Amino acid sequence: MNKTYLLFVLFFLAVSCKVDDALYLERDELGVSRKEFTVDANTGSVSFDLFTNKKGNITVMKGEQWIHSNLSSFERDATVKLDYLYNEGLPRKGMILLETETRRDTVCIKQEGLIEELFDFPQTSVVVYNGLGDTELPIKCNVPSEKVEISVQYADEAGWIRSVSLENDKLVLSTQDNTSPSLRRIAFIHLSYTDSWDQVHPVLIRVTQTASDNALGEELSFAELRALFPDEGSSVVEDDYCITGYVVSRTESGNMGENEVFTINYIDYAADTQTVYIESEDGAYGFRIRTASTEDNVFHPDTKVKMMLSGASIRKESDPDRYMIEDVTSSMVLESAAVSEGEIPRKQMHICELKDSDIYTYVTLLDCEIPVRKGCLTPVNEGYTRLFNSNRVSKFPIIIRDIKGGSLYMYTNTTCPYRRTGARLPYGKGSVSGIIVHEKYRSFIDKDNPVEERCGNIGRYQIRHTRYEDIALEDDFESSFSALITEYRYMNVPDPNPDGVWLPTYGNNGYFTHTKSAECYPATEYSYLGPCGSANKGNVNGFGIILPDGTDYGRAEFPNANNDGKGASAYNMKLSWRTNKWWNGDRPEYWIIEFSTAGISSDCVSMQLATHNRSQDLQDPRYWAAEWSFQDDVSASADEQWHLIAQYVVPDVGIDANTLVNQSLGFKQMDFPLPIEILGHEKVYIRLHPTSKAAGSGYDYDESTLKQSGNGNAISYFAIRYNK
Repeated sequence: MNKTYLLFVLFFLAVSCKVDDALYLERDELGVSRKEFTVDANTGSVSFDLFTNKKGNITVMKGEQWIHSNLSSFERDATVKLDYLYNEGLPRKGMILLETETRRDTVCIKQEGLIEELFDFPQTSVVVYNGLGDTELPIKCNVPSEKVEISVQYADEAGWIRSVSLENDKLVLSTQDNTSPSLRRIAFIHLSYTDSWDQVHPVLIRVTQTASDNALGEELSFAELRALFPDEGSSVVEDDYCITGYVVSRTESGNMGENEVFTINYIDYAADTQTVYIESEDGAYGFRIRTASTEDNVFHPDTKVKMMLSGASIRKESDPDRYMIEDVTSSMVLESAAVSEGEIPRKQMHICELKDSDIYTYVTLLDCEIPVRKGCLTPVNEGYTRLFNSNRVSKFPIIIRDIKGGSLYMYTNTTCPYRRTGARLPYGKGSVSGIIVHEKYRSFIDKDNPVEERCGNIGRYQIRHTRYEDIALEDDFESSFSALITEYRYMNVPDPNPDGVWLPTYGNNGYFTHTKSAECYPATEYSYLGPCGSANKGNVNGFGIILPDGTDYGRAEFPNANNDGKGASAYNMKLSWRTNKWWNGDRPEYWIIEFSTAGISSDCVSMQLATHNRSQDLQDPRYWAAEWSFQDDVSASADEQWHLIAQYVVPDVGIDANTLVNQSLGFKQMDFPLPIEILGHEKVYIRLHPTSKAAGSGYDYDESTLKQSGNGNAISYFAIRYNK
């Protein structure tokens, strides 16, 4: 190689190395420990650490009138303190610039104000009439009008809105009269305000202008509209009918619509976002609305709306009678104005006072309690929900009962954001409010009607809460109107246990056993309080079982519960108990509960039971009976001493490979009234038993025969209550 060339290469490499090293050593560093602060309206200060190896400057580039920095420059790492003044106005934002020769960074302070920022338009749909001059809409707005952007979008003919202006406490629309004798005109006013924290607040106002004669259509009461469609089925509304009512639903609850399960892994989740309930002005009747799309659901809670019904469908369903308005579009909403909650009729009653006309109205049920004292609003196997990309269960019902002995199911959708937050359910007395509905639940009972779509009747009425505050119960059970005679929330087995029994988990009244108790075993269930999902594994919040001494049972001592995020208890928690021994020759085996009612008098006694067939092998007993007696003899010769409480159906556990509509992903809760004559006795017995060998195979409901294998029937809760 040429020596001159070789020397050149070596020199170049040496210089290159020196340049790289110098660049690395002189690299400009600039960073902060915190980029943003949110503070209240009071005077105060915040600090952050500055990390740098260069000289630079600190400048308050926005908010210099109310922010002061203790440093104006820096040479190396430093702590910067920012003092800020009291804010008696609207919320505001300040920006601090940190700058070297080659780098820049910023720190933001968002300060709340003494004055609340208002950009509220109570009326979001309005009808404009001809020949009456400008139209004025009330507003609650204290933001600078010059910062509000306004635009108009027309659905058809353009240009008929001359101007839109904000004037003090009103929005003024100036319009040209409509000369068409038959066609209404529709436009949309878009308003947008970007606040000092750079948050955008959009508002959409729908404007409908009448035809030249100012006619909108015939206004009907809810009763009159129902009377026009007396027959079961669906009919399209062809005339220009209007109705006015109150919106009593809250779409944001995720618990308004019945998200129907159509196939093994498909649920119509749009039903929830497209379902609205409106109530008549006198509160007498309600309609369930299904909008044509989620975007067409422009209904807001606590508003009074006027709707045009032409083009929508009215559907009536019977037994009980209830009415739906379907295929509703946003253009059908003529007027919508916010009202105070006090303006909307509020019906209050006990469960026994409900009637068919209350369906799809908002009702407050008085003197209620949640009797199953464990679990959450949806105690189901979360592996079958959207949390695990599965779509097998869309809702779950739990029991609500009241002081008069009435009970019904309360539905919660798996789309409800507060269904499993980790909070324990309240067990005291109070009220439960929501929309009264009639919805089937074939996971609890099936083949109860020759018409398939009518199967799954779990009661004439159910309730859907519209927000968590609807469950307005006191926290402490001891404050409730009922008292416990006996209660079992887990398998409390004594040691030693020569009698083969387990003991109450509240008080010490009696025992629970089985005619083959040696072959009874603990089982898992899904009452973990949550949250659940693959990102929420482990037992953090427990199962809602607070013992009389204040112990939160299972919360600390069983960390392996919910180990896969699906809400399951640990096996050794014994939160349910099961056996597969259910037939002996020509007679069933029995669950047996003994308790005393000596010294107790009341006008109301009841039994609560949560049960499930847990076998993955299926073929567990389908049909059951609950009976009571003053004798503990379960032999055939003593059958006449046992008195029927109720007959009931137990669902099978859902199977992943072939989940049927009649399989349940959680324990079925039930409430049964008991006769007053059981009170005042030293010994009372209840037995639970199959009434036949009928069982489901996983492909049929009750056409198979039970087998003595697998996990069999399980119970996760049992209690006897009376009114104090």
